[in-house]
Amino acid sequence: MIYDFIVIDPDSHVPLWMQIYHGMTEALERQMIEPSDRLPSIRDLSEGLGISRSPVENAYVHLQLDGFIESRPKSGYFALKRPKEPKGEPSLKPELSKYSVLYDLTSTGIDSKTADIPVWRKHLRAALNMQDKIISGGDPQGESELRDALVRYCFEARKVKASADRIVISSGTQQLLTELCRMMGKVGTVAIERPGYAQGERIFRDFGWKVEYVGNAGELPGKELSGQKYALFADITSNRPQMSLSKISKRRKDLIDWAEENDSYILEDDYNGELRYLSRSVPSLQGACPERVIYIGSFSRLLLPSVRIAYMVVPHDLAETARIKSSLYDQTSSKIEQLALAEYIRDGHLERHIRRSRKTYQVKSKEMLRALNEVFKDKAECRLLETSLCAAVTIKTNTDERALFGSASSGGIMVDQLFCSSEGRYTANLSFAGIPLEKISPAITALGSAWHQYIR
Repeated sequence: MIYDFIVIDPDSHVPLWMQIYHGMTEALERQMIEPSDRLPSIRDLSEGLGISRSPVENAYVHLQLDGFIESRPKSGYFALKRPKEPKGEPSLKPELSKYSVLYDLTSTGIDSKTADIPVWRKHLRAALNMQDKIISGGDPQGESELRDALVRYCFEARKVKASADRIVISSGTQQLLTELCRMMGKVGTVAIERPGYAQGERIFRDFGWKVEYVGNAGELPGKELSGQKYALFADITSNRPQMSLSKISKRRKDLIDWAEENDSYILEDDYNGELRYLSRSVPSLQGACPERVIYIGSFSRLLLPSVRIAYMVVPHDLAETARIKSSLYDQTSSKIEQLALAEYIRDGHLERHIRRSRKTYQVKSKEMLRALNEVFKDKAECRLLETSLCAAVTIKTNTDERALFGSASSGGIMVDQLFCSSEGRYTANLSFAGIPLEKISPAITALGSAWHQYIR
């Protein structure tokens, strides 16, 4: 098994994605993985290693860029025959001995100061003392205690209108999307705004759905959707820039009118919707039209990345199907953590924790934007993606993402994948969540130096 080649050390200073990268490249170079061998999917490998999908996805991106693997549409990832590198040409392979990680601008962590570990530990211990509950298997749809707590919480926090029987709990957004595809039954087309919905697109395509891009995030989608009978429109709140209330209202009306006219659904992925700290919080779209909107929320960035709990609120007409489909599969989220989270919410700790987190990320976001404007000046477009806890930086360049990755890595800077929005324009989402406040400015200065030669 490929898992035997990858040794994960969660306490290492080396990022998880790089540990995966080196385990796989070593196996490929020693021919323990043969050319044309099919590799595990991102989902399977993350589950096999017991980690989140982000580091696996990041490792696969780098493996593709360096020519070790390729992605074949609707088939998966496959090993490639690695050509010998020409003498005298530097390799962009991020060797541990060559590059040390000085600044991590990837989106895999949270600020250590926001981690409410002592209180969370207390609730985990309390859950472990519920012997009559934890000695039995979990509810496939999610523990009733947590679903009951979420009914009140998601209404107070995001004005989501839910009932316990319409809530489905799982270990993450991708697992919920998998369940959604099972619920929907027939295969259809999902409309997604650019820059896309990476983790969702993979799931939809795996189930045979067609993915079509309609406009850019933050634009009014009425024209693109008019007359189109998509089964689903994905509304990814974390992709959108700040918008005026009038524009938000117009966008919502357009989406709801379209969904009702075409008997379609809107998928609202409200990633970190509670964590708005610069702009006024806007209630969820689901609250305005609960029968046309499927709502998804999660706790991995609100609480701890290792707490794998997410939830989905479905319309009434999908509730019974959700119950039946859930009963056919094992629950992927820890029963003990679900019980602990239910009490954590009921006791008011989550609400207090979010208030503290907002203050922390508000300070860090301002420092990130200040540093970006100071370093890149008019050579880049910089904007905050508030609930994603990152800044989107778009540059014009004559090079490709491999060179941008390589120069950043050689400067000790870890970045997530880059998006090519148009020819010669690349966007990087730089996360300020996990990096200490005092390291933001030197990190951006180092990145500016690394990319200076490529920016035009």
